[in-house]
Amino acid sequence: MVDSGGSRGNTCNMQGYHQEPQNPERSVRYGGGTQLHTGVQQFMAGVYAWMSAGLLVTAAVVFGLSRDVNTLMMLFNTPLYYVILFGPLIMAWVLPAKIPSMDRGVAVALFLVYAGLIGAAISPIPLIYSGASILGALGGTIGLFAGMAVIGFVTKRDLTGVGQFLVMALLGAVIASLINALFLHSGGMSYVISIIVAIVSAGLTAYYNQMLKQLYMMHGSQGNLAINGALALYINFINLFLSLLRLFGSSRD
Repeated sequence: MVDSGGSRGNTCNMQGYHQEPQNPERSVRYGGGTQLHTGVQQFMAGVYAWMSAGLLVTAAVVFGLSRDVNTLMMLFNTPLYYVILFGPLIMAWVLPAKIPSMDRGVAVALFLVYAGLIGAAISPIPLIYSGASILGALGGTIGLFAGMAVIGFVTKRDLTGVGQFLVMALLGAVIASLINALFLHSGGMSYVISIIVAIVSAGLTAYYNQMLKQLYMMHGSQGNLAINGALALYINFINLFLSLLRLFGSSRD
């Protein structure tokens, strides 16, 4: 059930920040265009550093749990399963609105807890898919994610309308995924959901990169924006990876 549709409670909406169209005049507050450009680059580097930290936590949890079948059985055959199932879903909806007003240390801790819960949720993957499939899906995810991130960062087209549509599409896919995982158990529906999630996650990667750039130019890095941005991009990366693994991965059997 871990990969039932490629999405497991993984949605994120960048709430708590006021976004306006990009305005070059705002660069005055940061000391000019050159300094602003440098600031944006440093800010985005920080976002991706925190995202990478979350992915490392997830990978460490997956590696640790997948080596102990007894622990996995305990997690997925006891009430702890529902914590793993619904915990990330609740956190993904609550955290984006709360992080802007949190103490930075608390925001970081909760982001890493979320990454750990995702790691627990997908920990059976090494027991289900071959190592080559996992590495192939990871490589494809990195390449597609990086390409869409660059597009979002450099494009002049406003992606706000597309991004809002994609957020709603991802929400629908998550709901459909939960229904399928809990009640329907349809392989065909799971495959279709994975395709939708892969497309939506790729698009959201571009949208969030553009939005983070514009939010930084508007407000600087206040309100733990880097942590919230890392959370949004982390979720897109995980969703994209799970979808590609579901679509193209081969089982260990």
